[in-house]
Amino acid sequence: MSAGGASAVPIDVLSDATVAAMLCLLAANVGSFLNVVAYRVPRGLSVARGGSRCPACGNPVRWRDNVPVIGWLALRGRCRDCGVEIASRYALVEAAAGAIGAIAAVELLSGGRAWPAGRFGIGRTGVDVLFMEGDWRLALVCAAHAALLLTLLLWTLFEADRTRVTWGLMLGVMAALGAFTVVAGGPTVAAGWPAAAQAIAGAAAGFLLGTVVASPWVRQGLVFVGAVLGWQAVLAVGAIMAAVAVGRVGIAWFRGKRCRLEPTGIDLLVAAAVQVLAWRWIAAATWAG
Repeated sequence: MSAGGASAVPIDVLSDATVAAMLCLLAANVGSFLNVVAYRVPRGLSVARGGSRCPACGNPVRWRDNVPVIGWLALRGRCRDCGVEIASRYALVEAAAGAIGAIAAVELLSGGRAWPAGRFGIGRTGVDVLFMEGDWRLALVCAAHAALLLTLLLWTLFEADRTRVTWGLMLGVMAALGAFTVVAGGPTVAAGWPAAAQAIAGAAAGFLLGTVVASPWVRQGLVFVGAVLGWQAVLAVGAIMAAVAVGRVGIAWFRGKRCRLEPTGIDLLVAAAVQVLAWRWIAAATWAG
């Protein structure tokens, strides 16, 4: 009992909450970097050199103003020096990336309970068990899924800005995700050759499904999904994406707005997140395992 008579918070809950908060913060910082990439790539600027600056006055952004979401809120969405408005998109992207960090935390701390079959989701939970048993494949698979979702978030930004993605960039990202998947393996396959075969088959399935989608960014995103999650998951993600698009258009229609019934990057990102979080149950209801 604590001095005030209340029960102390169990140490395992505190450790899990700390790890979850760290993953959310790390992912939110990656989201801040994705904002930089989305701004600089179309302009041919380096994403590795030079700090963030206000595009209006050119003054550097202070470190304290670069804290994801909080910095934007503290500035009330305006530059500290010239007062020009800073688009809310920057904070929204950071928040979305933080949510992806939360998804990674759920996967990691639940021991992959939502993944189909395999040796995951059989009772090992919490960060203490991870460290004691050294289940680093679990951590690698979670990292691969987070990398996929963050990539889809970046492609959503490219789509919003109508940024033309070169084949070199697209193939480079796909190769990096594929290599990560081969090293990490997946929920249903071991690392190495089984994971390589799954990545190749999945990328091919994503390419084929993408031929019926108008948006080139969504087509490329489906290839990424297949390379990381496998061909069965591509089919499930495609179905979920279509359902999300229908729901989005229905909400817009209800609000008196018109939009085309065409899957977007946001629809794909939401569908991939649903697949990762509910994989076991989707597989049980379909063939997406």
